[in-house]
Amino acid sequence: MSPAPIAPKRWALSGRIVTMAAEGDIIDSGTIFIEDHRIAAVTPKGQSAPAGFETVDAIDTGGTIYPGLIELHNHLSYNILPLWPVPQLYQNRDQWQNAASYKTSVTGPMSAIALADDGSLLPALVRYVEAKCLVAGTTTSQGITLSNWSGTIHKYYKGALRAVEIGSPPDLPRAHSKIPDVDAQDWAKFDNELKSSACFLLHLSEGIDAKAHSHFLALKNAAGTWAIEPSLAGIHCTALDATDFSTMAEHKAKVVWSPLSNLLLYGKTTDVVAARAAGLTIALGSDWSPSGSKNLLGELKAAKVVSAHFGLGFSAYDIVLMATRNPAEILKWDGKLGTIANGKFADLLVVNGRDGDPYDHLIKSREQDIALVTIGGQPHYGSKRAMQQAGGSGEDLVIGGTARLIDFTSPDQDPGIEKITLAEATSRLGAALGNLGTLQHHSLAMSAAIASGKVSRHGWRLALDEQFSNNVQLRPRLEYNGIRTGPDLRAVTAAAAPLHPIKLDGLAVVDDPVFITTLTGETNLPAGISAAIAAFY
Repeated sequence: MSPAPIAPKRWALSGRIVTMAAEGDIIDSGTIFIEDHRIAAVTPKGQSAPAGFETVDAIDTGGTIYPGLIELHNHLSYNILPLWPVPQLYQNRDQWQNAASYKTSVTGPMSAIALADDGSLLPALVRYVEAKCLVAGTTTSQGITLSNWSGTIHKYYKGALRAVEIGSPPDLPRAHSKIPDVDAQDWAKFDNELKSSACFLLHLSEGIDAKAHSHFLALKNAAGTWAIEPSLAGIHCTALDATDFSTMAEHKAKVVWSPLSNLLLYGKTTDVVAARAAGLTIALGSDWSPSGSKNLLGELKAAKVVSAHFGLGFSAYDIVLMATRNPAEILKWDGKLGTIANGKFADLLVVNGRDGDPYDHLIKSREQDIALVTIGGQPHYGSKRAMQQAGGSGEDLVIGGTARLIDFTSPDQDPGIEKITLAEATSRLGAALGNLGTLQHHSLAMSAAIASGKVSRHGWRLALDEQFSNNVQLRPRLEYNGIRTGPDLRAVTAAAAPLHPIKLDGLAVVDDPVFITTLTGETNLPAGISAAIAAFY
């Protein structure tokens, strides 16, 4: 006898629904019906439930429901580090990577973590940075392909959070964010990489001077042909002007904007007005915690403040688009995610309250206002009450003084990866960052042993992007006027100064006063920017 079919899981959420399909496409009071991983129906109040849901009682959230937030620029493994007090204004990214305080605050600690790890820190790190995304309503992020020494890093990041480099083929094709070193230096090979990819997220022209601009100009070969394809999503593009953006638009490329990081390092940000005028699709990314927002919810605030400060003319709707529908379109995931519609995956974000402009409501919300986060119809994070109402479970934590549950389980998780709680991850990472002096000693010894060929531990190695030579690049390194565009990792040296203990970066701004204190002390931010961002909290 064949086994009985498994009944689908059916449940429903009601509240104010912001579909993001078009501006003003709002259901002031409606219900989202969820069957297994997908949205079965979206109906206004008073309309009959769809077939199969007649006996399902919708959970009244009392809040506003959005598509889950999608982030297209991050370096996730660095997000255990606190915000770096940037010591001076820089013109291009090759300058700050060798700053003494950058080495002791960023590359030194991360090298110590990576090289001195006995196998206990990598699962802790992944668990912690995944939690940082979830507590802020982010359901998809980018920035995990950190090593070609081993494929295990993908296994660690196969958790609750969607990762763009993993995707879920064929529904969600994987994006690329690293390029083989050889291909990054060969115009024809680089162009072929772009042509063969659905989406390629690459750093492009980071900085504001001629050197940063040369990275873009190098995409044009001697025959006058541009290595720009519809798959290319240029991260940063801060050195580009209106002519450059027109060139990108002609080739149907896209832009990923990280305004706070740009201002912290360079005092200027991408000319997103010119990018929009050229017709380019723009998405947002928080970059990383050492020089950016703590999470994508914070970057929404930064984008609003920056738009108002510089008169960029982006509405609240425009900004929320950059974290929902736009990134889904860039990833070629828009048929499955990015908006709330029948048949799409139930990646949803519920925010407390339903008053006022719905787009501004999301931007103004804080981590303690996040009521529920679902990914593929599974409740993964939220208030204890909302999670229990949705049939969810998980580990207890407190955000902003409110009881929460967070659930990291996923059917795709590798059984060989240690299942670690957030509490244990926090303890391990806090202890490691508090003992950097000892870790540095072990890491230098390990680095020397690896260099001499005396030891090799490929199984778990965390190889951090742009710190170790991994034979992969985050950006093209094509020649311009006979000079290969950088950065050259051989010129990047490890921290020579002794490392001192640092604190693990807090999960949320609401529980981390150090973030606001450091932000308001950042000297490169134009006057009023930090205070305006801090006012949201």
